[in-house]
Amino acid sequence: MTLLNRLLLIVFGSGIIPLVPAAGFLFYFNARARQDISSLQQNVAQMAALMMEREAQDLSRRFERMWDGDSSSVSQAGLERVLKKNPEFLYLAFTKADGRELISGGAPELKRYFGLLNLAGDPQFLRALRSGAPALGSFELIYDMPVCRLVYPLGKGYYAFAAVNLRDLLNQLHSQRLGATGGLLLSDSDGKALVLSGSFEPFNDSEVRDILRRGRVFEIDGRDGPYIGASAPVRGLGLYMIALENRAEAFAGVNRISWLMAFFLLAVLTVFYFSSLLFTSRLGVPVAALMSGAGRVSAGDFRTPVPEHTEFTELSALLKAFNSMMREVERYHGIQVEKVFEEKQKLELLVSLIHDAIILADMRGELLYANAAAKAILGPDAVPGENEKIRRKMSHLVDLKARSKSGVIELDSGGHPKYYRISIQTLSARTQKPAIFMVLRDITLERQIQKMKEEFFHSVAHDLRAPLLTMQGYIKLLEKEFPPEARQAGYVRNVKDSSDRLFKLLENILDISRMEAGQLKPDMRKVDAAAFLSAAAEGFRAVFEEKGVELAVDASAKAEFMGDDSLLRRVLENLLSNALKFTPKGGKVSAAVRKDGDDIVFSVSDTGPGIPEDQLEAVFEKYKQLKSGEESHGFGLGLAIARKIVELHGGRIWAEAGPGGVFSFSVQYTRGVQ
Repeated sequence: MTLLNRLLLIVFGSGIIPLVPAAGFLFYFNARARQDISSLQQNVAQMAALMMEREAQDLSRRFERMWDGDSSSVSQAGLERVLKKNPEFLYLAFTKADGRELISGGAPELKRYFGLLNLAGDPQFLRALRSGAPALGSFELIYDMPVCRLVYPLGKGYYAFAAVNLRDLLNQLHSQRLGATGGLLLSDSDGKALVLSGSFEPFNDSEVRDILRRGRVFEIDGRDGPYIGASAPVRGLGLYMIALENRAEAFAGVNRISWLMAFFLLAVLTVFYFSSLLFTSRLGVPVAALMSGAGRVSAGDFRTPVPEHTEFTELSALLKAFNSMMREVERYHGIQVEKVFEEKQKLELLVSLIHDAIILADMRGELLYANAAAKAILGPDAVPGENEKIRRKMSHLVDLKARSKSGVIELDSGGHPKYYRISIQTLSARTQKPAIFMVLRDITLERQIQKMKEEFFHSVAHDLRAPLLTMQGYIKLLEKEFPPEARQAGYVRNVKDSSDRLFKLLENILDISRMEAGQLKPDMRKVDAAAFLSAAAEGFRAVFEEKGVELAVDASAKAEFMGDDSLLRRVLENLLSNALKFTPKGGKVSAAVRKDGDDIVFSVSDTGPGIPEDQLEAVFEKYKQLKSGEESHGFGLGLAIARKIVELHGGRIWAEAGPGGVFSFSVQYTRGVQ
């Protein structure tokens, strides 16, 4: 979403907030008006029902005053007198409890209409017979006259039946209209209805009964459209007064006002929207200019200013401040660029003076930088850019590094090999693409000196071996010349121990020489791993007990392997000897063997000071020793010889960092032996 759209949304939203209460009021007004219309219909129906109840009560009181429970008036003269005093009685008849007519009188049309009266099965007559109270009902139009039937118990088994003209009452009810077409219906419980007012469509008995079942307030679907209304019972008569009005007509005024208010709100929203659009478009011009200027600054263009004149004073001041800031940034940027170039020149001079070869390349192998020493390795065409020949040389260096275990690689230089210790790192910067950083240190001279030193040691060891053997022979003769308790015997033992140590050193030097020359071949035979470990450990049991160090052996693994028993025993004895040397009195040394996939792993652990993590590989180099709590009597060749022996068997040996020293070596497991 652009800034202009966001600003338009904010301004327009701010203008909508005051209209939300107006919309809420419109919704409340609509709901309230509909409730008022429904309440009006209920009131009209209840008022009409109340008028009907009062008319019935008035008729009952008039009958009571006419006869006062005296049956002596049940005569033709009494009948004529009642008809004369009550002109609204269009027809009057007296019956016995069986409902048969005794005498009758009234308008001739009604006498012909009723004929010989027999009320034996009339529900209204039966209701008065059971209750002993007057029964009013059965409203109908007879010769366009609204007539209501009335049954009144006179006492002593006599009943009066009257057809009462209700024109005055119906005229009053006819004035109760609801809108242009709405009005009142008078109905009994069977659905027989009489239209009192209004001009709506006619409803049959079943439709009227459905209206009565819907309750006091209802909505129905008529043939001319939906209707709304209310019903109220006429108490004591079993009749119902129904107020009915066309739904569209009832809500026409409310809908008209609602639409007018909605149109007004929409008009206000439209005007405010276009006003907001005009305001934001004018405001967006300087903002867009400011954004464009910021984009140019990020692209390095500090010379193109932004327009400073706008319709808004505050924005004009902001644009002027932006131009001033851009000029200051341009000046500062120039100073920084000069400093960067100066530092780059210093760094290039420093790197060019380093004797180590430094190479920087991308992840595809394309050269990015090479100092003078690196160009001597890669060739005179080692310049940054795409160069397939240089890329192949880079790939070759990475491949040599991956194959070298010690990190030392050999390169041909004019027919003479040169050795380099190579280090490769991946540089991952947030602002630049990943790159490969190589450092190659020339160790050719170191290797030559080391080789000369080893050749010298080997020559000296070989030349000293013969006179040393002769010396050991004379020492054995001297041992026989002195008794064991003599002081001279102690001197001889010290000389013998020193000659043994010197002889062992010469043997180790010669063994290393033979192993590196490939002259030492292991005598491969089947070896039982558990028996091999137990035998090697038992040979050290006495010296461990003498020092007060516990020796625990776990030889529960059942497996066999192919190996040179004597050479591998030398490895295991060296590990046990080192563990004893570095474990203080009261400590513990554990030796164990286990199967690990296709390998058998021997391990020796102790409770001594442990091995620093940065020395885990250095301890296997020749003439390297760790400091112990006691005087060292070795020469740093034991672990180097152990590694050579294990590698001759196709296995590996390693050390682990931890609270104590842990050394392990593996040989291949011979399958099929359980």
